[in-house]
Amino acid sequence: MTNAVLRTARAAAILTTLAASLGLMAGTAQAAPSRERFCISPIFTGGSEQWRDLNQRYDVRQRIIGPPAPATDDIADPPGGPGCRTALAGEKWVRAVPPWLTATATEQAAFITNFTSARYVIDAGTVGERSVTVGPEVLQSGTVPLDVVLPVGTAGLPYVVPVSPVFRPLHPGVHTSTLFVTMAARVCTGRGPAPGLSADCLEAGESEYPITDNGPFTVLAAPYANR
Repeated sequence: MTNAVLRTARAAAILTTLAASLGLMAGTAQAAPSRERFCISPIFTGGSEQWRDLNQRYDVRQRIIGPPAPATDDIADPPGGPGCRTALAGEKWVRAVPPWLTATATEQAAFITNFTSARYVIDAGTVGERSVTVGPEVLQSGTVPLDVVLPVGTAGLPYVVPVSPVFRPLHPGVHTSTLFVTMAARVCTGRGPAPGLSADCLEAGESEYPITDNGPFTVLAAPYANR
């Protein structure tokens, strides 16, 4: 059995199990969430509010789906996990992933130069599976602020990260989002895996972006008018 088949079967099993959990909560009233959207990064501690809030960091006004965060967002935690893993029915959303943190600007430039495309697969292994492929225009880069205190040693380091385009709303339930990147040549961070990532190199060709925790997210049914 191939890795792709195993990954698809695993995704389908996760969706089935968590959808059942969500169904048990169907009769529970949800508090009306705020229209304000913010996703506080769980990876870095310190830095300005603009750095900690991914919506501000990446200039995104839609709901961000990303890694888990402290329970500080405005939607109650669903079965799929806390913070940055919830959206509302009728709400457009953007996928954010841990940044590719490099030792120097040289490795940062190598990632940018060799990045060919990003492919976002939504609900892999289900009848609703769809893919969206985008180019280098989704890359954002910068430097970790000097006042970031954790993880130790990351302050001042360069980073680059793909930030997805805006995706259309999903129906209520449990969903997955998997990112694949295509590189023209092998690239490495020069410093070991970045926080939130499980590998420090990407091979030439297409490979899955190595997110340490890439669990499912939940879309809640709630009265909402998308803005």
